[in-house]
Amino acid sequence: MKRFVLFFGIAALSLSALAQSIPTIDDLTKRLESTQKSTKDFRAKLIGSAEQDNQKVKFEANIGGIVDKKLTRIDFLAPDTLADNILIVDNQIVFNYLFLTNQVTVSKAANGTEVGGFNFNPSQLNDFNSSFPKEDLAFEAVKADTTPAGKAWVIEATPRKKGTFDYARIKIWILDSPTRVYRFQSFDEKNVMQFDISIPEWKTNQNIKIADLCKLPRDAEYIKKGSGIKKNNCEIK
Repeated sequence: MKRFVLFFGIAALSLSALAQSIPTIDDLTKRLESTQKSTKDFRAKLIGSAEQDNQKVKFEANIGGIVDKKLTRIDFLAPDTLADNILIVDNQIVFNYLFLTNQVTVSKAANGTEVGGFNFNPSQLNDFNSSFPKEDLAFEAVKADTTPAGKAWVIEATPRKKGTFDYARIKIWILDSPTRVYRFQSFDEKNVMQFDISIPEWKTNQNIKIADLCKLPRDAEYIKKGSGIKKNNCEIK
């Protein structure tokens, strides 16, 4: 009998310790905030797949950004339809370079920027609280998981109000150390996966220059769309 009492006592203590070791949503967001505040610039690699015309399309891209300049550059590597295209989000201005035509379309930025059927919101990489506000999303309890990059915490969220976001459910992996977003998955109302993005490479404070992020082919043709387009960091020819 004493053995059973001892066994259940150890089990109860183990479960209690496990529960205490799992962070809350607030704990994770505070840790992410701390990491983000110390980040001046970043370079990352994105790998994943997205639903496009009822087909799952794999994609890959390199991303660089300077936080206080609100400047982000995305160099697409795959699929073939996007390879060698470049997207630059310069505060409220978007530069969309198409390799095949050697043209740069310059327009005002939206919350998400669509390129070749893919919708990107660069702020999701380094501004968690603004991208996933708790007042607009209902978060479930945190769960533990293991990724190729190490221990991670998984959180799921659904919009409190239908139509607020372009997804019905989102799943986010946050690495335990260093604390950063590692993976996203979003689903529509039919629970069909819209995209699955992993960030296997992430480096910060690399002393990135504005000119490096703004660089485009010198002979490219610039096409302005819309009014009120003014220079921020990158030159508009």
